[in-house]
Amino acid sequence: MYKKLSALFMLLAVLAIPAVASAHVIVTPAQVGIGDDQTFQTAVPNEKDIPVTGLKLIIPAGLNEVSPNVKPGWNIQVVKSGDTVTEIDWTGGSVPAGQRDEFVFGAQTPSKATSLNWKAYQTYADGSVVAWDQNPTGKDDDSATPYSVTKVVNDLTTTPAATTTTGSNSNNMLGIVFGLVAIVISVGGLLFRKKS
Repeated sequence: MYKKLSALFMLLAVLAIPAVASAHVIVTPAQVGIGDDQTFQTAVPNEKDIPVTGLKLIIPAGLNEVSPNVKPGWNIQVVKSGDTVTEIDWTGGSVPAGQRDEFVFGAQTPSKATSLNWKAYQTYADGSVVAWDQNPTGKDDDSATPYSVTKVVNDLTTTPAATTTTGSNSNNMLGIVFGLVAIVISVGGLLFRKKS
């Protein structure tokens, strides 16, 4: 009986692992106040066996005074439309396989409550591009490449959103729960076998 239950939960845990392990390009913080001078961090994981060599981040409308931090080893290009920054491109550097890096910039947040949708394009050494531009809360909720969202609020005392990629929340929690249950059942099965 315990062997069957253990095998079942181990199978469920293995199936749930991709949801837990799946990383995303995420811009933080998840919530900011209106009209604030804010530092944003863009976390970029490498999910392939070759280096990440570029990142293009589309700057949402409403942000002012956008300025990227110096990043040694990377070339930084700020693209503008008139006086408005529309994107930041980081190129020429390297994020090795199995590692992650952060790309930092400052900006003044919009003067009214809104959502900042951060569309990002991650380039690998072989020229392939992963487009993090799918709606995380719409009909493509199960997409593997949702964009990150930052809420701009008038009152920072409200509880911030649980994550910037809401499309993966339930999958991540489900994977963690199955994994923990599988471990408990496996340990219980081993203890029961030793007593027999």
